Amino acid sequence: MEAKNLGINEELFKEIIELNQKAQFHNLIGMEIVELGSGKVTMEMTISDKHLNIFEIAHGGVLFSLMDTAMGIAAKTMGKNMVTLEMNINYIKPLKAKDRIKAIGKIIHMGKTTAVAVCDAYNQDGKLVGSSRETFYCID
Repeated sequence: MEAKNLGINEELFKEIIELNQKAQFHNLIGMEIVELGSGKVTMEMTISDKHLNIFEIAHGGVLFSLMDTAMGIAAKTMGKNMVTLEMNINYIKPLKAKDRIKAIGKIIHMGKTTAVAVCDAYNQDGKLVGSSRETFYCID
């Protein structure tokens, strides 16, 4: 899948795509960038058997990781390198094998040293499966 650039600097767009492709953890769980805009990203992944817990639903850490990554990349679209200070998540609906998940991360505050982002995730039917909020610290 080829990601769409929704108006950020082309050099930054290419850098983010390359960083995502090289990130071993992103590849391990199958996260893909779909769209990048200023302060916003859409990412997707498909739940597979390797993501399931003992209850045959996706382990909560899978959705947490996708949403954390989406919000971090949303910050990166603004030219900032951030690390997570705090994140909370509400799990709304369980995920099963073959579910296709779309996470939309947005920066809602960008300060000099901190940022705040939100992310909602949806299944292939457009149903909300999770909602989260995160605070970042700028490392550069």
